[in-house]
Formats: sequence, structure tokens, C-alpha cells
Amino acid sequence: MQVDRIVIHERQVEREEPEGPFWATGQAKGSSFKSQANMMELLTAISVTPDGQTEVSRHIRSVARQLGVSPGKAQQYCDIGIMYRHFPAIGRRLTCGAFSFDHLRVLADATAGVSERYRELVDAAVAQLLAPVRARQTVPGVRTLARMVRETIADVAPLARPVDPEGEGEIPPPQAQLDFAVDERSDHSTTFVVTVPVDEGTGVVRMIDAVADQLGCSRAQAFVELVHGRINKGGRVNVTLNCYRNLDTGTMHLESAWLSEVATKRWISRVTSMCVAGHSEHTRRHNSDHQRATIAGRDGTCRAPGCDAPAATAEIDHVARWTGEFAEDGTPTGGKTATWAEQSLCTPCHSLKTRGLLDVRLNPDGSTCWTSHDDGHQYVDLPTGPLANAVLDFSTRLHRKVATREEHNRARLAHIAEVEKALQEAEVVPF
Repeated sequence: MQVDRIVIHERQVEREEPEGPFWATGQAKGSSFKSQANMMELLTAISVTPDGQTEVSRHIRSVARQLGVSPGKAQQYCDIGIMYRHFPAIGRRLTCGAFSFDHLRVLADATAGVSERYRELVDAAVAQLLAPVRARQTVPGVRTLARMVRETIADVAPLARPVDPEGEGEIPPPQAQLDFAVDERSDHSTTFVVTVPVDEGTGVVRMIDAVADQLGCSRAQAFVELVHGRINKGGRVNVTLNCYRNLDTGTMHLESAWLSEVATKRWISRVTSMCVAGHSEHTRRHNSDHQRATIAGRDGTCRAPGCDAPAATAEIDHVARWTGEFAEDGTPTGGKTATWAEQSLCTPCHSLKTRGLLDVRLNPDGSTCWTSHDDGHQYVDLPTGPLANAVLDFSTRLHRKVATREEHNRARLAHIAEVEKALQEAEVVPF
């Protein structure tokens, strides 16, 4: 039977917003259908979840035939179902229908290597990450969610990562992660395939982009010019890469990417200047390097709802339009060039806001409330950068004091114990 068309009969239903925090998925007409589709994807994965003793190849090909998908897609459904079984708290968070198949796949990949010993810890931590904290909160992008889940697992259960090569207990050294291949089979072009660690790749891409911007050329041409040293008269190009280090935990990020202990040591050795990130304001239109670093470190990505573009390469947007005019007391009549009054937006999203298609309000805690002029729906976005929660509240202040005092007293008691032991072992001197 041939189907010429499909007609969807939609019924308008007045829905009340739930009380408390909730994901924004489902507000608009299309997103409501998408929420149902997300739920069907999850239910499909649950229905094909294999037992632990089931043969992998046989089951995957059976699922592929039943669902009419590739074996690779069938494997992903099975992995999602296994995750749902092993991590019940995560599974409960997913039943809201806010997370797409790609989100489910990322979660399944991230939790697949967690042993039974750490499942309860990881289950609780990731489930908390998947819980909205604001009304109408937008779901994180797939890449952003993957980064957040990886960091969460590394924080609560550092040993819950895949077994290291050769059982060395450390990630491979940089030289073991490097590869350079050349394909010269074509008569018209040469293809380079370069493999480097993620953090090194970030630095290389930033340098190539800086050269491309300086010369007004493509990345490929910029790479050639960079290799030949034909950049400018001095043969130099200035590139600033911002690293953020937590003073309490010692963890370090390159832009918004978490660095391992080995990578942290590598980048610490390259640091040319240090400063303390913090809010600031001035009367000029363009931001200082310190302000840009602070805003990018707070935001992590473009702040438009659902956008995953990195904040490090985004534009700085005055939430209230900059006018360049000032009142008699020197107060700007428009937007301020201040870290608490600006946000990171990639060029396409910045254009939408500038054209008036989106309105935004930046809250003191860094969250943003977006309103679409097309349908009137509102969305709340939260910052995801390494400085997103870098606020010294009284609880954190007290925790630091307690930790400092405990460290001091441990050292003092250890010293007293050593003195007492020495006195007990000392020989009695006759007089």
C-alpha cells in the first residue's frame, strides 16, 4: 500500500506550567512532538535491553532486523538500555522526554566503563546533573553534556574510567598520542592527517585561526603560511589561551575543557602570565583581555539556548545595547562594558539578538532568560564554564577555613607525636 500523505490532527490543550524547575522542552508545538519522540527512543532502548549472558553479535543483528536500523545503531540502543538498567536514578531523570537520542548515546558511552563498585556514586552524581534547577531551563547541548558528565564522573569516582594502556596507571605520554600521516596518492592535492592530544589540538586550532584572521584567508592557507613563517614582518602571531585553575581542588581547564594531571603540568610550564579572575567594569566599548577571559570562563559556550559554540571564540555581547552616551554623573545611558552585564554569543546567535528576534535578561547569578519574539516562549540558560560557580559564598568560605585549620592541626599533632616518640626512644644520660 502506498501512502500519499500523512495528516496529523492536533488538539489544542491548555497546559499549566509545573511548579518548580523544569526543562523547557515541550513548550512549543514542534518540541512537544519531539518530547514524545525522545520518550519513544528511550522506550525502544529499554525494550531491546539484552541480558548479561546474551551473545552480542547475534542480539545486535536481531535488533537491527526488528527495528530496521544499522547494526551500529542497534548497538547504541542496547547500550542505552543497559545504562537504564544499571543506573536507575539516571533512568528516572530521562523519563521526562527532554533528552534526545544523541544525549542518551552520550550518557551511555560515558557510563559504560563504570564498574559496579562506583555505580551508585556515579548514578547519584550524574542524576543530579540531569535535574533542572530553573523553570523553563534549556537542555544542554550534546557536546556540553558530554563534557559535564565526564568531569562529574572524574570528580566523584576518578577510578571509574577505562583501564589505562599496559596497566601503567597514567594516561599515555604526549608522544604516544601523536601521529602524523601524509597521503600523496592524488595528483592534485596532498592530505595531512595529524593526531594530537585534545588540549594540544585546541592550541593549534587557535593559532591557525589567528593566522587566518590576520591574513584574511582559509584555515588551510593559514596552515601553509604558518609552516613557512610568512605571517607578518616579524614572523609572529599573538595567540592567548586562557587556563583556569581551581585554588581549592587544583583542577585546571584549558578554556572549557578539563585537563588531566599530566596535561595540567604541561600547560602550567607554558604559562606566561597569571591573574585572578574577577568582575570589572570600564567606560570603553571594547573589553579588556581580563574581562574577556572572565566572561568566557563563566559562560563556557555561546549563551543562546542550546548552542554549543565555544565561548573562547565567541563575540562579547552587551546584554543592554551599548550607546556610547553617558549621563552627567558618568553613568552609561545604555549597556555597560562590565563582566556582569555581558555574555558570550557566537556570530549567528549574536546576529539574531541584534536583529531583535530574541530578547535576553542576564541575572546576577549568571543565568540568562531568553524570550523569542516568534512565539513568545521563554527559556532559561545556565553558564557551564569553569568559572560558572566561582562565587565565594559563606559555606565555601567556612569550608576553606575548616580545611585550613584541619591541615594545620594534623601537622601540629604529627610534630608532637614525633617529639614524644623521640623522647621515649632517647637514652637516659647518667649524671
